[in-house]
Amino acid sequence: MKRQLTWLMLFLVFFLSGSYTEAGEKDNAQPIRILCLGDSITQSGGEHCGYRYFLWKKMIDHHMEFDFIGSMNKRFREEPGSDCPPYNGKTFDPDHEGHWAWRADDILGGPQNLPPESGKGYLSEWLKEYTPDIVLLHLGHNDAGHSESPEQTAGELKQIIRLLQTDNPEVSVLLAKVIPCANPEWNAKVRLLNAEIDGIAADTRTATSDVVVMDFSTGFDPFQDTLDGTHPNASGSEKMAAKWFDGIRKLLENPKPGKAENQK
Repeated sequence: MKRQLTWLMLFLVFFLSGSYTEAGEKDNAQPIRILCLGDSITQSGGEHCGYRYFLWKKMIDHHMEFDFIGSMNKRFREEPGSDCPPYNGKTFDPDHEGHWAWRADDILGGPQNLPPESGKGYLSEWLKEYTPDIVLLHLGHNDAGHSESPEQTAGELKQIIRLLQTDNPEVSVLLAKVIPCANPEWNAKVRLLNAEIDGIAADTRTATSDVVVMDFSTGFDPFQDTLDGTHPNASGSEKMAAKWFDGIRKLLENPKPGKAENQK
């Protein structure tokens, strides 16, 4: 049975404000389910924990009741013994749906000839196993790098959002204008894709499902905030986590669908 996102959001607002103090009720509350959906920027690789770890720590600091979900729980070519460190007595929740080198069409239909460490399956199959309440969607770098038109990628992103809404008509989607990259030719295509994002949000937002634009294209320096011109380093991951956290917080404080403004 689909849980009611509005009820969950109200629970978190009360809890974070300090007005929700009944221990029994708190213990019985179900955590809000958050799906981090995207490509290698979401999965991260090697010894680097990526933005998900920094976001997790922020949510722990604010005593949020949440659960990261997804079919994946490893980084790409994760090095043995490189688990993300515990924090405040808690073990990192590694579940996610980040897939190294995947494009939007791979998320919809499955990958073609990609390393097994990047994952398997496709969105409609994954949604048989879980139902997110909030989705953090940062996707499109590889589409731009493979010279797919921004219009084609925009159409695929709309399909992804609508699948999520079919699974949960009250899902909230934080839709990213993706981070810039250092390669000027590639980044020009990324900018064209980002120009489509506001329209995607407007076209997919419904009376019960909010789609909020998160602008990661500003305040991020690919020469200072990445490992290789594309993948975030610690400072880049912290910047992404801070924006995601702010987006989640504002979403929970403004539970009426369609009312949250684009966030920068």
